[in-house]
Amino acid sequence: MNKKIILSLSIIGIAAAIAIGGTVAYFSDTETSTGNILVAGSLDLKVDHTKQTYNDIDCKTCSVDIKSDITNLVTGTVDGNDSVPFPHNAVPVTATWVTDAYWTNAIPGATWIWATDPVMQQDSDNTVTYTFEKDFIWYGPVTGASMSLGVAADNNYTIYLNDNLVAADNSGGNSASVDNIPSANIAPHIFQGSNILRIDVTNLAQSQLPPINNPGGLLYALTINGNCEDNYFKQNCRLWGEKDLVAGDTFFNFVDVKPGDSGTNVISLHVYNNDAWVCMSTENVLNNENGLTEPELSMTPPDDDTTGELGENINIFMWRDADFDGVYDAGESLIGSYALKVDSIIPLYDSVTLGGSPLVGDTDTYVGLAWCAGTQTVVGNTIFCDGSVMDNYSQSDKVTADLILRSEQSRNQDGFTCQAE
Repeated sequence: MNKKIILSLSIIGIAAAIAIGGTVAYFSDTETSTGNILVAGSLDLKVDHTKQTYNDIDCKTCSVDIKSDITNLVTGTVDGNDSVPFPHNAVPVTATWVTDAYWTNAIPGATWIWATDPVMQQDSDNTVTYTFEKDFIWYGPVTGASMSLGVAADNNYTIYLNDNLVAADNSGGNSASVDNIPSANIAPHIFQGSNILRIDVTNLAQSQLPPINNPGGLLYALTINGNCEDNYFKQNCRLWGEKDLVAGDTFFNFVDVKPGDSGTNVISLHVYNNDAWVCMSTENVLNNENGLTEPELSMTPPDDDTTGELGENINIFMWRDADFDGVYDAGESLIGSYALKVDSIIPLYDSVTLGGSPLVGDTDTYVGLAWCAGTQTVVGNTIFCDGSVMDNYSQSDKVTADLILRSEQSRNQDGFTCQAE
């Protein structure tokens, strides 16, 4: 009986050994793909309006007047102790007996500014430099424009326009007088569009004095006069660089249109990150009678309705302006002709227009637009405007419209058309 028990225990032991051996006999392998990401693509359309004419007069900037004030940005320092992250707005310097005694010249409308007020202790104990920047817009010719730049600083300054050296004074005593920088130093460095005036100002160390007795400061004014005289168009036209459009960004704003008046615009489009179809449309077109003048009532039949006639006399011709000069040149592609009397859809890039290819992402395209108050004809590459058919029915009428620019990804939309949008 005892033997049987021993035998049974032996069998159980063998079975257990087999089971344990089975758990370590498999081969295995693991592969892991980590960090899988799906990110939605983006499409960003931005618009320029950098050229416009009205009756052969070029739109241009009439004046630039920038000064040292709190709209200037402090963008950096060498050895300074400004604790506020850059960039930040400059601050006006509080007058003290030191500034009253040594900052003895003034520029009308300009304010002495610095990075901090008062000067920090470290900035008095050490020679420090702060950089001040102010941007401005300029469109139009520089030749014929008058310009002036006056500057004073405590203690030294170096001036750059669009990263080009304009003037410098390291004499250490520039606060008591205003230096007048020659226009010849400025004009060669003005860009069409956005410009940045940068002034580096160095305050010399006076470690034996408290900070209040060693102020740093900048005083300047840059004035550019485009000599627009009394030309209404130049005073009221709107040009801008690449941007997202906001209220007030109008391509047209004319309040005294006469038969035969005409103009041109160059509109550039920039589509980022993806190829895109691009459509333009005139929407919310309103033809307002805007009151009835005596000549309108004297017409046969009299103009007695509530709908204005100006829109039907405003005609628009559009093309792809390859050299963005506002001139319809030989070889440039015609987009079409349109009247402003009704909403219109204008295909710039869709599957059936001018080869059917989309606008390639991260590239630019330029659209030329010529408008006419009257009959518009194109012979070869010359655009004519005849106002003789525009009669008194249009007097005092007003037409308003929204000009809409839309972009849509072209991928997965091979048959996209602006008309079916």
